[in-house]
Amino acid sequence: MYDTVQSEAVFFLACIAAGAITAFLYDIVRISRRIVRVSDLAVNGQDILFFALAAVILFYTAFIKNSGEVRLQGFLGGALGVFGYGFFVRNRFVNLGTTAVKWIIKSLLFVLRIVAFPVRILFKALKKPVRIIAWYTGCALRRARRVAKCQKERAKIRLSVANLRRRKK
Repeated sequence: MYDTVQSEAVFFLACIAAGAITAFLYDIVRISRRIVRVSDLAVNGQDILFFALAAVILFYTAFIKNSGEVRLQGFLGGALGVFGYGFFVRNRFVNLGTTAVKWIIKSLLFVLRIVAFPVRILFKALKKPVRIIAWYTGCALRRARRVAKCQKERAKIRLSVANLRRRKK
């Protein structure tokens, strides 16, 4: 009898943990929505993926800990885990997580600016010579096109003159 009560208690605690983990995963989705504004379609897609993942987590818990039996105590344990997490942790975690992710992004952008500084200076230094080379190259290409067009017209004229001479004979 003691073994049965112990296994039921372990199942109940596992359901509480699964509910808390599910709420934690939803808070990660909330943090991502606070940082990056997305369209309603993307929000719906995120929600569908979250609910699919939550179903997998909860049914996996029921399968492993209770041999696949779905019981009321499993649902109650999951709900208790979600509400317990929400009452004790949720808003603090979301605010802290949002602040931390924004700080990390700002730090990475700062490091990227520092690393990109020499590259920007190099591009500014090469801007004038590249423009000059591009201008001369463009002039040469325009000149080559004109010459080719003139050669084509000259070839047409020579061909027509040759045809006229041939007809006269």
